Amino acid sequence: MNDRFSFASVILSYFLVGGGMFTATLVGQQLRISNEVVSYAVLGAGAFVGGFIAARASRGQTILEPAIGAVAVVATIVGLAATTPVGKLIWAMAQDQTMKFVGAVALVGIVGALLGAFISEKLFGEATQSSVPWLLYTAIAVFGACLLATLFGSILVYGRVENNDGPSSDALGVAILIGIGGGCLLAGLAGGASARVRPLIAAFVGGALGVAGFFALVTRVSTTAPDRDTTIGFVVFAAAGALVTMLGTAIGWAAVGKRNAAPAR
Repeated sequence: MNDRFSFASVILSYFLVGGGMFTATLVGQQLRISNEVVSYAVLGAGAFVGGFIAARASRGQTILEPAIGAVAVVATIVGLAATTPVGKLIWAMAQDQTMKFVGAVALVGIVGALLGAFISEKLFGEATQSSVPWLLYTAIAVFGACLLATLFGSILVYGRVENNDGPSSDALGVAILIGIGGGCLLAGLAGGASARVRPLIAAFVGGALGVAGFFALVTRVSTTAPDRDTTIGFVVFAAAGALVTMLGTAIGWAAVGKRNAAPAR
């Protein structure tokens, strides 16, 4: 058993908890939940699922990495809100309400992830020695990583066009490309470094599923229905994302994961 602290598992937990929380938010919107308490409960449930899976994916028996990943997700949400014009405007107009919202999101996110990680470790013990579950781990990590990378890419794009009429569709397309490419690579690297077996096939399939989920999110928030060319384009992106994820996993495995591989049975 390997209980050493793993920075790669922190990064993977960051993507997994983020993917769980964002997925829960989408589910809440789909269900048209308007009650504030129920909305926070759904967000906490997403963090719980993310923390549960993160604990399974993290090497050894520890909840430290998922806990740090959850804190990083909350810090990212707060940081992104604070650096955008809309976020600054909301902060200036309603500081008390904003602080309450930030505190509630932080509380449910961190507590949910901690509970999920704790229960996961108590029920199942140390990380799996099978590559099959990594299909799910990779899919959720890629989805979360693509979304977070796209948010950062959007801020970069917006900053470059802030003095113009606004970001063009081409500029936003670049942000999405940054999100898919960067997210798949980072999720693959973290997954390969955290795994106890070499999950290349699982990473390929999981990467494709994660990008497909990200595409579903993009089409969900888009004001226009995707046409045939757009759909074909995202199928190509999903295939490319799967390859990039598998490449990142291979690199992470060769550089870090292989040294902590599970013993042969």
